[in-house]
Amino acid sequence: MTETTEDKQKYKLTHKQADTTIDSPCIGVCTYDESDEFCVGCNRSQEELQNWWIMTKEQKLETLEKLLDR
Repeated sequence: MTETTEDKQKYKLTHKQADTTIDSPCIGVCTYDESDEFCVGCNRSQEELQNWWIMTKEQKLETLEKLLDR
């Protein structure tokens, strides 16, 4: 298991948030299983976790739709 909370905090300091209308699916676990490459808490991929902060509303909605299939 790999912790991602510290990485997310650093990313937020260096990138402007694109959309604030869609809440993050994060439940505060922020750990992913490297073999599955999805967060144990919210089922987002590493890329989706990192990019959530800078995603547009449309991109966030697409990601949430993908989570339903995981």
